[in-house]
Amino acid sequence: MTELIYTFETPNDAMVYLREVSTLWVIWIVGLAGLMVTHAVVLIVWAVVVLVSLYFAARPLQRRAEELVPENTVEGGKVNTALRGGTTRDRALRDYFYGTAPLEAALDAAGMSRRWVVIRHLIVALTLLALVYVVFGPRP
Repeated sequence: MTELIYTFETPNDAMVYLREVSTLWVIWIVGLAGLMVTHAVVLIVWAVVVLVSLYFAARPLQRRAEELVPENTVEGGKVNTALRGGTTRDRALRDYFYGTAPLEAALDAAGMSRRWVVIRHLIVALTLLALVYVVFGPRP
């Protein structure tokens, strides 16, 4: 498995990445909250809105992954491909979405606080709490 190095050309480029990822995170959390409180047709409409919004918010990060990994190669065997997406670009994209390596590189390049990493951990925790609520919570 090749090690991906996340760098940003300028502090402004790092700020643009942080804005892109924060937009994605906000859509995720607001969408998740909406999915937890809606029912019936509103739930279906809200789910479509969330998916379309996430798709368009992810486009800039997909371009970054394509630039970072121009030669997309499969890593590992069939098990790795089935469980993790299997390509170098897929791994880069996952890192850009919610990984700490590009986040820390952007924070260093922009000279910003490490509080963003704490926010990332809170988003992951909120996602897990939402999953537990949906699986084990009260039924409408």
